[in-house]
Amino acid sequence: MTLSAVVGGLALLVFTQDPSGEVLDLPSAVKAALQHNPEVAQARAAHDAERAGAAGARAWPEPSLSYQAWQQPLAHPFDPTATNMHMLGIRQTLPFPGQLGRAGRAAEAGAAARGADFLAARLRLEAQVAHALNGYWLIQRELEAHARHLELGQQTVAAVRARYVSGQARQADLLRAETELHRQHASIAGLRENLRGTMALLNALLGRPPASPLPAASEPEAELPSGALERPEVAAASLRTVEAQESAELADKARRLPEVMVGFDYMLMPGMPDAYSLMFQVPMPWLSGRRTAEAERARRQVEEMRFAKASAENAARYEVAEAQAGVAAARAQLVVTKEKLVPGAERTLEATRASYVAGQADLLALLDAESALLDARLSQVRQRAAQGDAIADLRRALGLSLVSEEQP
Repeated sequence: MTLSAVVGGLALLVFTQDPSGEVLDLPSAVKAALQHNPEVAQARAAHDAERAGAAGARAWPEPSLSYQAWQQPLAHPFDPTATNMHMLGIRQTLPFPGQLGRAGRAAEAGAAARGADFLAARLRLEAQVAHALNGYWLIQRELEAHARHLELGQQTVAAVRARYVSGQARQADLLRAETELHRQHASIAGLRENLRGTMALLNALLGRPPASPLPAASEPEAELPSGALERPEVAAASLRTVEAQESAELADKARRLPEVMVGFDYMLMPGMPDAYSLMFQVPMPWLSGRRTAEAERARRQVEEMRFAKASAENAARYEVAEAQAGVAAARAQLVVTKEKLVPGAERTLEATRASYVAGQADLLALLDAESALLDARLSQVRQRAAQGDAIADLRRALGLSLVSEEQP
């Protein structure tokens, strides 16, 4: 097989597009991920479970029934007529004042925090999908850039061969030009394997098998998001602080106020009049070291949650600043690369090629000019993808979603 055939085959392989002509854009990918990604489904299920449990936090303790057989003769262990007394009873624990209200508020705050966790998982998944889609687009563009470079390399081999035939170039020059082409073949082979890995990641985020086919990727975002909402992570930390405060108040009262149990018993006594009894059982939690330790632990957990809230707020502020700086840096580099670097590299290559054909430049200068143009083109698409990644990070840092949020 000739070198020309190899180059042509690789170029055709690189530029082969999805026959359907479809393009996978970011909003469509995000919607598919939110519907099928197991991590988001897990977060939603966790919130539903917590909310279902919170519904019972304000409920009274369940009553209990009892039966007692008094003075059952051993000689007649299963004869109810020989029993001295049958006692049927019911017991009910009475919560201390404010117990159920605080327990309910704590449980509701915990369930709401799980809801905020669900929203945070959605935003995190959106950013992950954006990064994966941008990476998918980037490798496609890098393959295209390398394929264009192969065409330039083929032109260079033809020019060197013409000079070699006319005795103006050495055989070493021809071999060097062909070696550069083979190096591009290796780069393309590596990029194609990277493309498979990126497609597997994107499919995993979409909840699909790793080898599922994908249409071509749309271009990364270029428009900055507007507005801002409270970060779900900050909201979750605030709600868990409320939960901890209510739980601490509850634990403090539980070490001082008893849960009184009341009971009623009806006594059936063969041969004697029936009777009843009332009972009151009052525990003494103020004498319990366990209750004191639980109250102290709950108090310290309030401090922990306050620090967690401050940490979440600090991280949110930093992530906004970092994402804004990332967008600005990518945009600045993209402008210079697009308006200065790529056009300059193209003009340099054109002039160097003309000089080489005229015998006024050596092969090394021509190969350097080709390499500089490839680097400039690769830098342009990489900065384009970096800008899209930074915008996705900024949108998440601002608490914004690409799709209408499903309120938990």
